[in-house]
Amino acid sequence: MSDALIRRTPPHDDDLIAPALSGFVEGSGYWRAGTLAGFADAGDYLTGRGEGVPAQYKGWGWSRFIGRIGAVALRATAFHIRPELREVLLSMLEVWAETPFADPDVRRRMRTGTIELAEDSVYAARNGDGALLVLHGLATGEQGRHFVELRTGQVDPPAPGRIVASEPVPSASWETPERLRRLAGLVRENGPAPWDRAAATALARATGLSHAAAALLLAGIPDVSYGYRGLDTEARKVMGLKQSEADAGERELMALRVPARLDLLAAVLPDDPEQLWQPGGQAALAERIAEAWRAQQGVRPAIPETTLTVAAEHDSVRMAPAAVCTLFADPASDPVLTRDPDTRLRASSVIGHGWEGDEGFRFKERLEVACAAIDWIYAELPAGDPVREGVPQVVALLRERLAHPRLLLDADGNRLRGRTVADLLPAFPGAEAYLDAVEPLDHPTLDDGLVVVAEAGFDRRGERGAPGIYFRPGKYSADERSQRLEAVVDAEGSNLARVRWLRGPECARIVERITSQTLPPGRYETDPRLSAPDVVDEVVAKTGVGTDAAALYLQLLALPAPTDRRVRRWNQWTAARHKTVTTELVEASLVVADRRPRAGRGVFLPGDWVAADKPFHPMETWKADLLDARVIAGKVRSVPFAGPLPELFARAWQSRSR
Repeated sequence: MSDALIRRTPPHDDDLIAPALSGFVEGSGYWRAGTLAGFADAGDYLTGRGEGVPAQYKGWGWSRFIGRIGAVALRATAFHIRPELREVLLSMLEVWAETPFADPDVRRRMRTGTIELAEDSVYAARNGDGALLVLHGLATGEQGRHFVELRTGQVDPPAPGRIVASEPVPSASWETPERLRRLAGLVRENGPAPWDRAAATALARATGLSHAAAALLLAGIPDVSYGYRGLDTEARKVMGLKQSEADAGERELMALRVPARLDLLAAVLPDDPEQLWQPGGQAALAERIAEAWRAQQGVRPAIPETTLTVAAEHDSVRMAPAAVCTLFADPASDPVLTRDPDTRLRASSVIGHGWEGDEGFRFKERLEVACAAIDWIYAELPAGDPVREGVPQVVALLRERLAHPRLLLDADGNRLRGRTVADLLPAFPGAEAYLDAVEPLDHPTLDDGLVVVAEAGFDRRGERGAPGIYFRPGKYSADERSQRLEAVVDAEGSNLARVRWLRGPECARIVERITSQTLPPGRYETDPRLSAPDVVDEVVAKTGVGTDAAALYLQLLALPAPTDRRVRRWNQWTAARHKTVTTELVEASLVVADRRPRAGRGVFLPGDWVAADKPFHPMETWKADLLDARVIAGKVRSVPFAGPLPELFARAWQSRSR
């Protein structure tokens, strides 16, 4: 039966199944020729129509599509899909329609799960009560291997091993054999469904997603996993997205793992697929996607598109720009910020020493993101912006978590590579073995109350790795133990440095500037006429230029990247007004007109210039020294921290006017 089914499908390149399903599958190397036939063979075996046991290694985890093939159907209708990839998707739908997985009545008697095989070579079993089939010969990352089962009798069918876990497959979902065939036929007859930009805008409003992420969601989540580019230039033009916006949207949706993506889009298509091609069809689709999103993810706070644009300019942080904005706009809804994480060490075969677990990893991510983002959020977002207004609460929640006496954070120990616990004991007098681990660790440990060290094993070359060095920020202070820790591992950009900054006076003054509400709503701290008017007056008095020219001069002196576009946003200037002010500075010999790569502006301070590659910004050498930017081999290699801007404007003017 399966051979006949494959012959009846239109010609397609079976090797393109991985890029066609990119973002809906994991392990692309196991999605290859024969996968579609594998679906049919598995269905034949489970229903008793097939004679032999199907071969394995045909698709990685494809049972997730059972009850969720609607996600693939949505993508097959999207306008941006290349013809050769669309043909694979349509063929998959047509093959799937002929299997028992498309039948809601059959799905009610199916389950999937994990099984420990009694013998590796025996991965299927069948009798009059049904059948069980292990879908591939690879471990699942859990205990055992993945299976699908169909029950046809009154009791469970036989199993070739011990079932460890199981769950029913979705039965009341969108797909039926008739709908799959009809949708595939409509696409072949009419081409892809029309794109509706207004529907994407409505989806963004209804979910709190950025416009770019909403557009990508409506288009079936174009994905770049495994190197496959989801959108070409023409597709972005139709969707009204710049490359940077599309990239930011992809990063925003990247937090959705494969199972969540399939669940989200499984049942959003209309009962009659032809509605997708009718007026209002895409708007109705957007409404159903929004409802599914709210049920799965909740409603995100509304973030202004202008804020998302600014966030996308600062892509050196680990989280997607929209996710950073959501974190700050609604910190009380983030469980990582509001609950103390379990960071007790546990064994790890990957890094070779103990580690602090998933909760610790997520908390460290929030800490790193917050310390990297607070500076630009404070400086480059206007007063009253919901993301900017959330900074004080994010800082307060992080400080609360850091005060927990059992929280562990890693302190970069790479330069201690090869050192053992015995080697390090003299640096931590009074230390004993670490006794709070979740599970026994494989290597020696030490714990002096502040610092925990977990010794590393050996790598493939037989060399000992760097030990895991951890500290309890709740006990980190100016005492002797903390000084010993700093002497051993302190480094720029470390968690030690982040904790110091978050608890320090600069962070406190930034929070104070935001909570003081001294700026008028909609105005920026980067405008020295508002944040440092006394310094502007000094510049006017000493140079003789006007107030606007003095403000621009201070911005060029102090700010890391005062591009023309940003300056106009901050100062609320038209292009004509900006040109007039720059001309005044040039005529006063305070700046020089020039063109320089990646500068984004036309006037510069006299003197030397330091180049930079993305994501860093080039700048005047004098300014790099002022901001303590790291310069290596003639290029800026760090994102400089501006700090409280009234102080920075004053310091820059005092240094330059000497």
